[in-house]
Amino acid sequence: MKTTPTYKCLIIDDEQFARELIADYLKSFPEFEVVGKCKNTLMAKEVLASEDVVDVIFLDIQMPEETGIEFLKKHSVQPKIVFTTAYAEYAVESYHFDVADYLLKPITEERFGQMIQKLKKQLDTEEKAKAFELLEIIPNDAIKIKTGASTVKIYFNELLHLQAEGEYIKYITKDKSYLVLGSLKKIAEELPPLFIQVHRSHIVALSKVKERKNYTLFLHDQSQIPIGKTYRSKVLERLKEINF
Repeated sequence: MKTTPTYKCLIIDDEQFARELIADYLKSFPEFEVVGKCKNTLMAKEVLASEDVVDVIFLDIQMPEETGIEFLKKHSVQPKIVFTTAYAEYAVESYHFDVADYLLKPITEERFGQMIQKLKKQLDTEEKAKAFELLEIIPNDAIKIKTGASTVKIYFNELLHLQAEGEYIKYITKDKSYLVLGSLKKIAEELPPLFIQVHRSHIVALSKVKERKNYTLFLHDQSQIPIGKTYRSKVLERLKEINF
């Protein structure tokens, strides 16, 4: 029985051999479909603009013109990122971008398989969560969620921030928090512009931001929320728009 591709993959690497090797490895995992093999980030941007959804990017770091890290710094990228590089010294910096995994070249088939299992678990969890999370958003007013057997209405002016915790989202208000199965990525797409995703694991209400120090936001409830490198340019732009 043939498995229908579920997740779309984009490969960005200036070495043709590396691109073809990753594409070849992916043939063993029919849930993953290669929608582009790009030798630089300029070509990749064209693919990202033409595809409705790209779920995973296999991204080389050391490339001419624009490195993988420069690409992530300049663009708010939603897909899962798997760094592929011959340089181990980038490993520490890669964690600032919330990457799904870090593959050191030469990439063995065994190591690639381990990465795929880890990646599938993350992606499958997010897909499963989409069916459970949100009941309704009332524009500019409130959000309805289901927690246990109860339906809870949370007004936007009460909601401070949302935090991903494994398969769940924690909706945090001044007085209480609610833990609901869900995908932070999906809810970020549905919330009004009163909110902004600032990190892979955090969405904040802009009106609840009290202070910013470097790349940390301090909210009115004393929470300290990091601004992930992938989101920095967009977040700083939004804060500037509201004269913060």
